[in-house]
Amino acid sequence: MALAACGSDPATTESDGTTSASTGEATSTAPTTTAPTTSDATTDASTSDTSDTGAAGEWQFVILAEQTFPLNNTEVLVEFIRADRPDGGRSFLLYQHAPAAKAPLVIQTQPYAGIDWTGEEVDERWAQQGAGSHPDVDAPDYNDADQIAYELQDPAEAVGANNVWAFNGFAAIHAYGRFYAGGTLADDALDAVAPYAFVRTRPDEIDLERIGAFGSSWGGMMALFGASQAPPDAAPRVVVPISAPSDFTQLWTWSTDTFLSQSNNPAMVTGFYSPYWRRATPTLGSPPAGASAEPYTHAGLCPGLPGTVILPHDAWDAIIPIAQTQGLAAACANVEPIYWPRAAALDLETATMTHGPFAGEGLVPSVLIYTYAALALQLAPPEAANVYSVTSGPSLVLHLQLVLAEQKAGKDVAWILPRLRELADPRLQALVAELNQLQPSAAVLASAVNEVWQTAFDADSLRAQLELGLPDPP
Repeated sequence: MALAACGSDPATTESDGTTSASTGEATSTAPTTTAPTTSDATTDASTSDTSDTGAAGEWQFVILAEQTFPLNNTEVLVEFIRADRPDGGRSFLLYQHAPAAKAPLVIQTQPYAGIDWTGEEVDERWAQQGAGSHPDVDAPDYNDADQIAYELQDPAEAVGANNVWAFNGFAAIHAYGRFYAGGTLADDALDAVAPYAFVRTRPDEIDLERIGAFGSSWGGMMALFGASQAPPDAAPRVVVPISAPSDFTQLWTWSTDTFLSQSNNPAMVTGFYSPYWRRATPTLGSPPAGASAEPYTHAGLCPGLPGTVILPHDAWDAIIPIAQTQGLAAACANVEPIYWPRAAALDLETATMTHGPFAGEGLVPSVLIYTYAALALQLAPPEAANVYSVTSGPSLVLHLQLVLAEQKAGKDVAWILPRLRELADPRLQALVAELNQLQPSAAVLASAVNEVWQTAFDADSLRAQLELGLPDPP
């Protein structure tokens, strides 16, 4: 059995009306509503209002359309959801059903993906502009200068990104931040809370004790701060925010002083951060300070973070300095960092606006190998005989060479052990990118470790070694 790629054209269903294969939109006499979790609540389909009055406050969810898509040689059912929030705002979710009841769930936070199925003018207008860079006119305090990138996401693309989760029998939700539509930092965080509030209305479909979330950069911010505000009875077990900002007072200093003052291109630095600070200022103040900014600092974030938080970060990240993750890991007992250390320090004079080279290393970057394995293993039910993910031997070698260099320099590299133990788990079967076939993940990892440390482990002996620590450097 092999993980299949997403099919091309989506199929349609007509349970509540006619569904357009090209847009994923459906028309019906009344939107369908979700079922509440509380026994005394009522659902009136004619009003399309369903309330969740639990810890997350009063939320209402409306099904805008339903559609089926081909995936992994089968079809999956997708609901397009509008969340009417307690603060009066709206959030949007793409919810892909699992094949069985009480399934684990993976949430992907997507700040930049364009969607055109909401029925809102702003989404239609941006979709009509097309892919590319456009004036950031819908965000607060437009300055007649800022440009942001836009790209419309085909719903089939979102479903295809759920391949690994579907193969494991998980449900999946894409939570959209709609960066192009404006809003504020607090608004984007609530976009990431919406999936947790929503799944409380689907307790028969989702195992509320097996929820995970991940996102990158601003999507990592959404994953972090959304998790910190999740209702206790639907909180995530594991969150993987990649290259995520976690303390906005420190980020202010970095972007307006440290990086800005050393860069050979200060206009690049100011121009890059401007759209983000325009969204953050209504929430935090300018500069961020006081009670309004406190929840968006390490001290304010840690107490609300549930589960295990795995934070991957490249030392050559110029956008979000690695000190953000180092600081959060030092402040929070449940934070487990993964580092991509580099031999030389980041040169701020010549640095460009990137998160470092790690995301482009190998056919499947090691950051995704660790992310997918952690989510799949920590969310899979204990009775699952096999758990599925993806891997790449050469990509692992690239990262493990960095780890070995740190080890030889006498640095503490114990942070990698939990992730390597996951990759060596006997249940984990991984699609090997170079071969396009499933193999035991532990065997692929053993080959990579043997190449880097000049050892001769097989899967079993490597597992025994990792319980003690890394091999001694050659």
